[in-house]
Amino acid sequence: MVTTYRPASVLEALRLKQQAQAEALFVAGGTDIMPAGRTAPVLIYLQGIDELREVSKSEDVLRMGAGCTYTQLIGDKRIPEILRESMQEIASPAIRNVGTLAGNICNASPAGDTLPLLYVLDAILVIGHMDEQGKLRTRRLGIEAFIQGVRRIALRPSEMVLAIEIPCAAYEQMTKLQRFKAGARKAQAIAKLSFAGLCRVEGEVLQDVRIAFGAVGATVIRSWTIEAKMQGLTLTELAARRTAIVHEYGRILRPIDDQRSTAAYRRQVCLNLLEDFLRL
Repeated sequence: MVTTYRPASVLEALRLKQQAQAEALFVAGGTDIMPAGRTAPVLIYLQGIDELREVSKSEDVLRMGAGCTYTQLIGDKRIPEILRESMQEIASPAIRNVGTLAGNICNASPAGDTLPLLYVLDAILVIGHMDEQGKLRTRRLGIEAFIQGVRRIALRPSEMVLAIEIPCAAYEQMTKLQRFKAGARKAQAIAKLSFAGLCRVEGEVLQDVRIAFGAVGATVIRSWTIEAKMQGLTLTELAARRTAIVHEYGRILRPIDDQRSTAAYRRQVCLNLLEDFLRL
């Protein structure tokens, strides 16, 4: 028998989870866990928690509640256009009406549609738990540390994701923003591979660059080491080193053959996208 709850607040949800521990499962949209047949003795539905559906934007940080659906975020002009475009390609309107960005992250699939973009946007997960006095405590974790492997995340049994935060500078100050998803169709298809790149050029000098690839490794692949080598290069120097940089990225991609594509195709398309992005 499955027991279900629909709490009205974050603290109530955390209290229920604390009581049930590993036997309980948080459910937001349920669009990933339902098809997989995942269940638990206790299901805690989060749709009734208004505070999880809030969006706010300060001068420095954009904050999206973990309960915000794709449809809600797509319609919110405070969300960067490039992120709204990526969510528009996820599944069908029916799925977008209930599915959540936080769910896409917590699902921790290497092919997650929004993940490469969230990596280059330096997304931060706001994680909450209830302390011994019944008060809400939070911690923040970068998305690259939060996602630890295929379907593996750094979330403790007593915790839940409260929000996703993105530094506004991660997209407002960029000169070039580019993303790409290869799939059997434009939407309603799992990605064969995906790419996201952001960069900022000032006075012919590359001041900031961020590059990430999806579906070519156990997690999204982003190399801060290679990025650091590119920062500070003039555009002429970058052009001269472009082939070597592409080759360096080629060594860290780990694509596989499966029913959706071949490793060779994934690798070559990723490197083609990278070379195109670096033509500044």
